[in-house]
Amino acid sequence: MLAVYVAWAQYVISKDLTIQQNRITQQQTIDTYFQGISDLTLNEEGLLEDWPQERAIAEGRTASIVSSIDENGKAKVIRFLSQSGLLTPLKRDNHLGRAILDGSGGYSEDRAYGTRVIDLGVMLAGAYLVGQDLRWSDLSEANMVRANLSQCDLVKANLARTVLYEANLAGADIKGARLFYGSVETASPRSITAHPDYETGKYTGMVVEKANFSGIKRMSEEQRYYICSWCGEKSRSTVPGGCEGIPNQLGR
Repeated sequence: MLAVYVAWAQYVISKDLTIQQNRITQQQTIDTYFQGISDLTLNEEGLLEDWPQERAIAEGRTASIVSSIDENGKAKVIRFLSQSGLLTPLKRDNHLGRAILDGSGGYSEDRAYGTRVIDLGVMLAGAYLVGQDLRWSDLSEANMVRANLSQCDLVKANLARTVLYEANLAGADIKGARLFYGSVETASPRSITAHPDYETGKYTGMVVEKANFSGIKRMSEEQRYYICSWCGEKSRSTVPGGCEGIPNQLGR
């Protein structure tokens, strides 16, 4: 019995050490990625110097690391890229292609025609991000089909034109999150064929068909109206507060 106990204790200690070492290795990998992206996209003066090839390499590095780290690491990468403005569509000089300063210490956004330094594309499709802190993250236009975002903190996140088809948002906090641009009466989900109208909101909304909204937190009436309008019959039953009186614009 003593031998079994000693063997079990050694196994537990070895397992804990392995987990701890894996966490240290992952953090070192993420830190190296952060430094590499910074070196790739910034010049010696700290200004964006992102050319097509640099953007392609940055996206390749991002796709590689996102596929190899856990949910906590993914959230760190998303927060870093978002807070650095690397996920935001930036206004560009039509001749040089360089990002334009906005005169207030930042870069000008151009939602309709801007170019992102890094386009997440389908990198987060099916991603497991349960319980992660994604506050103020710019996830607009990301394809997050079937992603698990349950219990996530999405306060003030930008989810406009994000594909959340069959995604799980159960228990997520969406206070102040942007689901679309323009008016809720005229806003509609992203379309693969039509260009978005950021004044009316047409084709600027997130795709929410068949998503799970059970227990979602701090949802505004405007957000509820949009979700009920475009999530489809299956998902309407999961929306807190119900969808009574709100038309099913999706038609299915």
